[in-house]
Amino acid sequence: MVRLRGPVAVAAALVSMFFCTPVASAGGAWTGFTSPNDGAHVAVGEPVLITGISGVGEGTSAAGTEVSIDKGPWLPADGNWPWRYVITPTTPGDITVSVRAQHDGEWGYGSRSLVLHAGTPGVLATVYCPCDPRLYEFPVADIDRLPVELGTRVRLDRPGRLTGVRVMRGVYRGPITVRVWGPGGVLLHQQEEPTVTPSHLPIAFTTPVPVVTGEEYVVSYYTPEGGYVATEDFHIGTLIRPPFSVPRDAGVYHYGQGGGFPTESWNASNYSIYPVFEL
Repeated sequence: MVRLRGPVAVAAALVSMFFCTPVASAGGAWTGFTSPNDGAHVAVGEPVLITGISGVGEGTSAAGTEVSIDKGPWLPADGNWPWRYVITPTTPGDITVSVRAQHDGEWGYGSRSLVLHAGTPGVLATVYCPCDPRLYEFPVADIDRLPVELGTRVRLDRPGRLTGVRVMRGVYRGPITVRVWGPGGVLLHQQEEPTVTPSHLPIAFTTPVPVVTGEEYVVSYYTPEGGYVATEDFHIGTLIRPPFSVPRDAGVYHYGQGGGFPTESWNASNYSIYPVFEL
């Protein structure tokens, strides 16, 4: 598992697809949240990944991003386009998160606040599906060429069906095996996928996989020659994008001919495979 850094360049037309709260703009810089959703319910003691995008104009990264918790001091976020910040609730109650961006030495006004409910039950967020838990990412090609199964751990906040996966392929574009694993590593679904040309690949399951609330599932694919993409330091906290909850260290792998249930993790890596959910 090897990490390299790639360019940060994204089409501005994609921005509106990911924002769950309106952006704030001042001093030429704008910013906003991509996760969690406003009003999300989070667990006390569990690190929660707050994410967003800060830019200038159409698709240029801002110079800096800062986050404020409960109107406290402004603290630097990790990155700008995208940016990330981890908070760990210590007591039950509401948490208010604000964010601001910098351009040309000037900080913009704080965004409309994101409110999280820690340690309290709540109403399920409205979802529009088919949906998946993808975020902006800039994965890099890994030099690994060993046979390996790569996956993502997820939980669902409501019953439904997994109807497919979205996979970003690396240099290896040959046949792969896609799998869904249930609680305890029980194999629920498997299908072979042929050689492909595109790097982004939506795969529809031949048979949808029913899922229940609160149980952990793993979606994975086996590549016989490595050649995948990876993003390290990605799953550093729980990602909440209803109906999905993606835990810390959600990216998992298993080496060996033919693959198998992936349980190992490496530097909070993400292997760019995402389940598609439908009600």
